[in-house]
Amino acid sequence: MAERLEPKVKNSCLSFVLGCGGTGGHIYPAIAIAQQLQQLGHKVSFIGNRGGMEETLITGQGYAFKGIRVQKLYRRLSLANLLFPFLLVSSTLACLRLLHQNKAGAVICTGGFVSGPIGIAAALLRIPLYLHESNSYPGITTKYLARHSRFVFTGFSDTAKHLPRANIRELGIPLAQAENLPHDATIEEISLDGSKPILLVTGGSQGSLAINSTVAAALPRLLELGWQVIWQTGQAGYEEFAARFSGHAGIYVFAFSPQLKNYYQLARVAVTRAGAMTIAELIENRLPAVLIPLPTAAENHQHYNALEQQRKGQALLLRQSELTGDKLVEAISQVGKNHPSYLEKLEQAPPNTAAEDIAREILTDLNKEQHNAGKN
Repeated sequence: MAERLEPKVKNSCLSFVLGCGGTGGHIYPAIAIAQQLQQLGHKVSFIGNRGGMEETLITGQGYAFKGIRVQKLYRRLSLANLLFPFLLVSSTLACLRLLHQNKAGAVICTGGFVSGPIGIAAALLRIPLYLHESNSYPGITTKYLARHSRFVFTGFSDTAKHLPRANIRELGIPLAQAENLPHDATIEEISLDGSKPILLVTGGSQGSLAINSTVAAALPRLLELGWQVIWQTGQAGYEEFAARFSGHAGIYVFAFSPQLKNYYQLARVAVTRAGAMTIAELIENRLPAVLIPLPTAAENHQHYNALEQQRKGQALLLRQSELTGDKLVEAISQVGKNHPSYLEKLEQAPPNTAAEDIAREILTDLNKEQHNAGKN
């Protein structure tokens, strides 16, 4: 990847600060972009919520991380909202100091409320600001910061409609390079039959009670129809569903596993939530899916993600409000029956080079600025 980028950018070593947090859908794209920039010899550090998921994931990758204290603005009435303006101001001041200390040449934010103070600080210091929005429907933070950014990189075409004044580049959702992952999973290791189709079920790392309960109700019929199931329940539901179904022929139940990325390659159809990173993984693995959006997701963005995937013919949307065992079996059967059509649409998706392309766009833009400054 580095060889492809190098001739197109002339920047000397720059210091990039990335802001992200809250969910994997914001954190993993930032890590993917950081990997590309670091491979090209640039300095990378992160700012995120102290003690948040981002601190664990980012420090686990070996990147420098500075914590701030910020919270989201709740849409319902909440006493916590009284703290919001104070935390926003204090965290923005902290970011001003951190960006100055890091001599940041550019700031990249990948969405979520944590990006707010970091992006505001970059704008106040007139540091080039770039955004990435993974979801089809952008969040409040992206909408506000878009007017102050050089580019907003998006994963879905519909996002541009909600950011009319932004400089949009639709380059996809960056996927981090796999490092230290276990060997490729095999069907034999999980005691399934290679001659039968496999359904992958995942409700995210924490699992989903709604999905798990419905899968439990649908299992007898799914097994009768010849499906086998790789089922990630999440930690909260594992004990209950493992006690009921572990050891049954054709069912592999687990709480969470680093092998999950490999299980995508074994499945014929998936049942998942509709987070941006999940959709990116489904596309990357050319896996048709029944998407069940999380109804409480901010701005109902998972619904819009799933709607766009259904429009593209790459997945089927099933609303949680309509979720029953029979409805789920019907949806899975529909995707299975029309598998060649779904697969054809997925095969038309270009290879995921989003991280590489975003790094190129940013560096090229900064290089132009340096070149113009040199002329003056």
